Amino acid sequence: MSKLSDLAQLGQSIWYDSIRRSLLTSGELKSLIDMGLKGVTSNPSIFEKAIAGSTDYDDDFELLNKKDTSDQEIYEMLALKDISITADLLRPVYDETAGNDGYVCLEVSPKLAHDTDATISEGRRLFETLYRPNVMIKVPATQAGIPAITELIASGVNVNATLIFNIENYLEVTEAYLLGLEKLAEKGPSITGGHEISTIASVASLFISRVDSVIDLELGRQGNKDLQGKIAIANAKTVYSEFKKIFKGSRWENLSNKGARIQRPLWASTGTKNPLYPDTLYIDQLIGQDTMNTLPPATLTAFLDHGTVAPLLEQGTGDAATQLAKLSDLGIDFTAITETLQNDGVDAFSKSYEAILSAIAQKKVYDITSRKDLSVHLGKFKETVEDAVAQVRNEKIMSRIWAHDHTVWKDNPSDITNRLGWLHSPDVMGDTVPEIMSFVDDVRSASYTHALLLGMGGSSLAPEMYRLIFGVKEGYPDLAVLDSTDPGAVLDHTRRIDPKKTLFIVSTKSGGTVETFSFMKYFYNLVVDTVGIKDAGKHFIAITDPGSGLESIAKKLNFRKIFLNDPNIGGRYSALSFFGLVPAALIGMDIVILLERAAIMASHSQGCNRPVNGDNSGAYLGAIIGMLAQEGRDKLTLITSPPISPFGAWVEQLIAESTGKEGRGILPVQGEMVVEPSYYSDDRFFVYMRLKRDTSQDKKVRALIDEGYPLVQLNLNDLYDIGGECFRWEIATAVAGRFLGINPFDQPNVESAKVLARQMVTAYQKGGELPELTPTLQESGITVFCDFPANGLNDSIQKFLNEACRGKDGTSSRSYIAIQAYIKPSAEMDTALQELRTKLQLRYGMATTVGYGPRFLHSTGQLHKGDGGNGLFIQFTAEIQEDTSIPDEAGEKGSSMSFGVLKMAQALGDREALLEAGRKVIRFHLGDDVVEGLKKVTEALD
Repeated sequence: MSKLSDLAQLGQSIWYDSIRRSLLTSGELKSLIDMGLKGVTSNPSIFEKAIAGSTDYDDDFELLNKKDTSDQEIYEMLALKDISITADLLRPVYDETAGNDGYVCLEVSPKLAHDTDATISEGRRLFETLYRPNVMIKVPATQAGIPAITELIASGVNVNATLIFNIENYLEVTEAYLLGLEKLAEKGPSITGGHEISTIASVASLFISRVDSVIDLELGRQGNKDLQGKIAIANAKTVYSEFKKIFKGSRWENLSNKGARIQRPLWASTGTKNPLYPDTLYIDQLIGQDTMNTLPPATLTAFLDHGTVAPLLEQGTGDAATQLAKLSDLGIDFTAITETLQNDGVDAFSKSYEAILSAIAQKKVYDITSRKDLSVHLGKFKETVEDAVAQVRNEKIMSRIWAHDHTVWKDNPSDITNRLGWLHSPDVMGDTVPEIMSFVDDVRSASYTHALLLGMGGSSLAPEMYRLIFGVKEGYPDLAVLDSTDPGAVLDHTRRIDPKKTLFIVSTKSGGTVETFSFMKYFYNLVVDTVGIKDAGKHFIAITDPGSGLESIAKKLNFRKIFLNDPNIGGRYSALSFFGLVPAALIGMDIVILLERAAIMASHSQGCNRPVNGDNSGAYLGAIIGMLAQEGRDKLTLITSPPISPFGAWVEQLIAESTGKEGRGILPVQGEMVVEPSYYSDDRFFVYMRLKRDTSQDKKVRALIDEGYPLVQLNLNDLYDIGGECFRWEIATAVAGRFLGINPFDQPNVESAKVLARQMVTAYQKGGELPELTPTLQESGITVFCDFPANGLNDSIQKFLNEACRGKDGTSSRSYIAIQAYIKPSAEMDTALQELRTKLQLRYGMATTVGYGPRFLHSTGQLHKGDGGNGLFIQFTAEIQEDTSIPDEAGEKGSSMSFGVLKMAQALGDREALLEAGRKVIRFHLGDDVVEGLKKVTEALD
């Protein structure tokens, strides 16, 4: 017996807050019903995710479009078909429970929320059109909706009174229901298929989590944490107490004697929005007799896995009343806030309704086949990939991923079950938007002109990607990212900013990243010197996991704001969490649109959807990546439209750190020049990310396809589709990890270089110097370190590259070249490194990558030590031209190390870690003139 059946024993029914065609046709909904699911709800936002960009409805759409049907008529016909199918699937439940459960809900157009007569007419029409007894019409409990509820009940229409947020509104709804029953008892149903008083049903939907999202923000402004996370449940308990009073007494007995049913409370919006709260909070605490709970897919999965079945709803009702009363004492107008929430809910559904119509209008303009966001050219690998897709389908991989089933990857759940929070970011983070935007408004009103993000890897790559793609909106602070311990880079940022007008974003999941903490201490002291110790904290915010060292220090130093992220999200999967969204909002991005695009992609990635002949493009891409890697195509080469090229650096970390381990790996190649097909080897697989109307790379891509290289094309309509791409690539990486047989969420080799670097720092602090290496040769101001004799610069690099594995024996993979630049980042350096890279690419036909150190240690560094050992590593270091100290403690003057020492220790530690892992490494110390030194190394290839 499932937990859903256990709940039914306690008097609570679980309904599903999701609907889409593939959920119905795949058999997934039927499976849930068999487990004990009692009903289904829908709303315009749910249909928006299902229809916008989806292929689920293409066959029906094409037929309807040929009949010159209006956009609104097409939407209605698509939605009504889903509702009809769902009603039929639920009909056995309806019959078995004598009409107590087994309903599917359809909302009247949100455009009618403030028009009573139109709502009544629409509700009657929809109910008659569907002509099924177990359909329930959703009506928002607005002032116009209340009398509509009465008239619809009086007509014989089942009603779900929705968007209720407070006790006053709930009492209006119950009164409307009772009046409707009294009219129905007197005159009987007035529409075709209408219910008599003995069979009509209604529920009152009280929204839960959205209340806490807003009230918690108000409480936070007042520094009150005692009530946070409690008000929504207190509100529900109060409503339940009133419910038990209302459906008693002579008025109700008169109706009950005629066969009337009670109007059960339905807890809606019960997905936990705050990642710091238990993900089953609004189920576990709200279990009681004669209640219902409508759960989104992620919340249902969580409850089935670890929810608690116990009748807790009537416990602590006295405390609930006290908690609500305290809000008034704090000056928080609960009624006003919840009325605003209702208006916001109507507006949100209206926008979703408009978005559906807009998506339908676009489908009319573009041919169904031409508008798909993914196309593939697999050549001889087509059958292999089809087998992989069949495996995804037959083994229910996507359903298991969404169910947080660790056995998709490993038998051991460690570093898997606690790393899947990113699956729910598009939904969960939507409710954090008010908090983020309130913070942004505060920052703008404080006249900050600049923001500097201090972070590494997953904490910095998404913000940098957003900044480079979207720029900075006028009136918002200009964001820069510091992720280099090169003292020159640190000092460049120091000179660029005015500390009095700069907000510093200290961003680290672990809360103990040495680079991030070094940056924080340095700039904190700089701000103290400028504005004084009292006001320094106002210039800093923290983004970190709860309970981290950074959280403690941020509190101690009175940071302006602390954003605590969901600890179940790994750094490289955090682009759609606080780590990415806060910086994005600061530069003026519309994070609502970004999350909407991600939410649509997430909807298409669910288990009910198929990787092929569906729109689960993330699963399809992952199957392609994983299977091609097994076939030796393990160099995933990214080609992008220029405006979105910064996306490459983000996806590089995602793939490299997720797949490079246990002697396996996929090398992401981004930023490499796109050359003639003859210069590529048979280890390549290409992904072309094409922005709409950009044809700059089309000709080169066509040449690759014609030559038989496997290639996937991803089509983006505009820049905000990046939100969907972040989620698509996360899903794809997780699926690819399945085919490689690795855990895509851990990073077992990342620490190796860090440990060795720490040892060298300790040695420096004890002896005052770093370890010295014996050079192989010195020439033209360049010192070379390698493990073989060399007669000159040319001889050293040629011999080193001749050690490459060509991958032609069928048992080994082809080598790649990784350029590791422990030098100061700059545009001039970018150009010099790219010239070297291109020359290597053309000369040796091997995949090439470039990374600045120590930045890449938090990106491709895991792959370098964890893959099959096919990399050839060319390390560049140089003399430190100017240095600056790292404070030992924030706010204190003492220092035992400089940034120059830290960077060199990291370079030496990384080299040692590579050698210990059996990798081939050559180091060029370029001396004082770095650009000239790079040119000499490049020329030595001739």
